[in-house]
Amino acid sequence: MKQFGLTPEASEEIAIKALTFLSNDAELMGRFLSLSGLDPAQLRAVIGEPSFLAGLLDFMMTDDALLLSFVSNHALSPEDVIKAKQVLDPMGNASTGAL
Repeated sequence: MKQFGLTPEASEEIAIKALTFLSNDAELMGRFLSLSGLDPAQLRAVIGEPSFLAGLLDFMMTDDALLLSFVSNHALSPEDVIKAKQVLDPMGNASTGAL
């Protein structure tokens, strides 16, 4: 079912791309893990959970330069990331607290 113009599968795909993007930069990944309170082992355990994926997208949206770099490298728009987060977290509860 499409919600906010994206399917849950497409939203998860965007979030996984974001995770891959972050994992290519040790400093950014470290910052994300620190803010999320996860260590690498815990990350593997929650990687498929919609709330985790929404929190990851929330993290991406807190830094305009990071968000624009990510979307330009994946032929996406910032709105795609916003929509994906809304699909994964329709109640708006997921956050890394990065603000």
